[in-house]
Amino acid sequence: MLINTQGIVLRETKFNDLDKILTILTKKNGKVQSIAKGSRRPKSRLMPSTNVFCYSDLILYKGRNFYHMNQGDIINSFYSLRNDLEKLAYASYIVELVDFGMPELEQNDKVFNLLLKTLLVLSHMEKDYLKLVYAFEIKYISFIGYRPQLDSCVNCGTNIEEFLGFSVLSGGVLCKNCINGDKSVRNISNNIQQKLKVLLYIKLDCLEEISLTVEEEKSIGDILHSYIIAHIDKRIFNSLKVLKAIK
Repeated sequence: MLINTQGIVLRETKFNDLDKILTILTKKNGKVQSIAKGSRRPKSRLMPSTNVFCYSDLILYKGRNFYHMNQGDIINSFYSLRNDLEKLAYASYIVELVDFGMPELEQNDKVFNLLLKTLLVLSHMEKDYLKLVYAFEIKYISFIGYRPQLDSCVNCGTNIEEFLGFSVLSGGVLCKNCINGDKSVRNISNNIQQKLKVLLYIKLDCLEEISLTVEEEKSIGDILHSYIIAHIDKRIFNSLKVLKAIK
């Protein structure tokens, strides 16, 4: 059965001297594993569309164990992401997060469009990459079913004016009566709560409308990273190791 779809390559793995195994987020079929036969040959017609980040029109054939890539026509290679080590590290983290957070064969248009938009915006950015990463993280974790509750206490539902804690395990802010006894709590101010809400709802190409201090970046980064690793089955991101090494 032939499938025509758009797809973004999340991961590429050498299969043998000639072939690659690709992890692709497709628009129609969600995340799939595909073999690209002969794609490691220098003159292979498939080779350009099998690189990580590549966004292409694809024709896939469903085999017994894998999809097989029959054709790939590049729409955007996002080649510029490879020319800047910091951008490359952030882009690698973004696709690594999507890879490990998305189940196979589960269509999710919101995640597909979010990933595509994030790579596009990142490819044109010259600074403030962290704002984009944080906006991506909170939108992404929401789109896969773990949207944090930011308006009222996640435990009792009380509307609170001053937010004292964010429960990583419960998934939202806590009031003063519910904060005790939760070992996953991260300190949070009303200001950070508001910034998280903005990052959740803001359009990615409007990020210049929000400013973050170094302290705010650290607080938001700690909350989001802790929240993400608590809800997906992955604690170590190789791309983050690279990012730390180049900074």
